[in-house]
Amino acid sequence: RLKQGITFPPFIYISITNSCNLRCQGCWVDVDKPQHMISFEDMNTLINNAKKHGNSFFGILGGEPFMHPDLIRILKAHPDCYFQVFTNGHFITDEMARDLRKLGNVTPLVSIEGDEVVSDQRRGGPGGVYSQSMEGTRNCLKHRLLTGVCTSLCQTNYDLLSEEWLDRLIEMGVFYAWFHVYRVVGPDPNAQLALTPEQQLKARQFVVEMRAKKPIAI
Repeated sequence: RLKQGITFPPFIYISITNSCNLRCQGCWVDVDKPQHMISFEDMNTLINNAKKHGNSFFGILGGEPFMHPDLIRILKAHPDCYFQVFTNGHFITDEMARDLRKLGNVTPLVSIEGDEVVSDQRRGGPGGVYSQSMEGTRNCLKHRLLTGVCTSLCQTNYDLLSEEWLDRLIEMGVFYAWFHVYRVVGPDPNAQLALTPEQQLKARQFVVEMRAKKPIAI
């Protein structure tokens, strides 16, 4: 595109709401501000304009996208596009996963930030954050959705950077894993959670090695 003088971005990631049921450390969204959502009409305009530029892939973020009342309606309105939905998985019930499967143009990317204790600490939930995220993941896999699991690596969950964790995801049927590096941003940043340069290098080396070793996209 650049060689042709085209600067319109080929992939667009859209934060459709700032609402969320969790309060994650380091989240870039201030979920405690007044609720804002992109309307169905504005999303249609945005996506249709992008399609005129040849776009067909969109990332959907929040807050928590599944708290948007028109999410399914938005996805259904564009069967010629593919959507990656970043989610904590708590709202992906068996029925919701079945609906996503019927749409056929969605890949859920479920964020899991550590074990039972670390997840509750990192994500500021009322408890059971990990189990609810895993339940949403299992519902996706049950209905044969192309499902990913992502982790924002920080000091408290660095142990998820392991072959054992990847083997568990593979056994579950997860198709791809994402590892983000924790950023000190948002209304409640926590610099103590940031990785050292040495840890970041180790994370990169781990990803490169596991891509060649494990039957899972990373």
